[in-house]
Amino acid sequence: MKRCLACISLLLTLCCAMPVRARQDSVRFPFTNGEQVQYAATMTARQGSVSGICVLLNENDTIKGAVVNEFGISALDFTYDVKTDKVVLNHVIAMLDKWYIRSVLREDLRQLLILMQKGIYSYNDGKYHIRYELSPLDNSNKD
Repeated sequence: MKRCLACISLLLTLCCAMPVRARQDSVRFPFTNGEQVQYAATMTARQGSVSGICVLLNENDTIKGAVVNEFGISALDFTYDVKTDKVVLNHVIAMLDKWYIRSVLREDLRQLLILMQKGIYSYNDGKYHIRYELSPLDNSNKD
């Protein structure tokens, strides 16, 4: 059980974020169709932390997301239906693919995405002591 919670903690660090100072010149949440946003993601728990990149893409009122670590390994893929306020986990890395872990991930991702729409880029799961922090990446190509 401790191992599962450690894995949840590490994965959740990838998905969640602390409040980040918003810049008016860049997009922080993909509100319009076809918009894509990338974040540096960190998931922290008592056992440790994990970091990586989270990518969100808006396709017809559905947010598609993926979390990938620095080595390019996909930790999870999910979809969030804005109208029904539901998260569906499409793919979860094998060590986290347990029904009780998936349940925590679904709810935490849902809460984080709701907060992100309000400009808050972190979520703290008080029950499982998992903190998610996202920092929008600057994708502007400056020569």
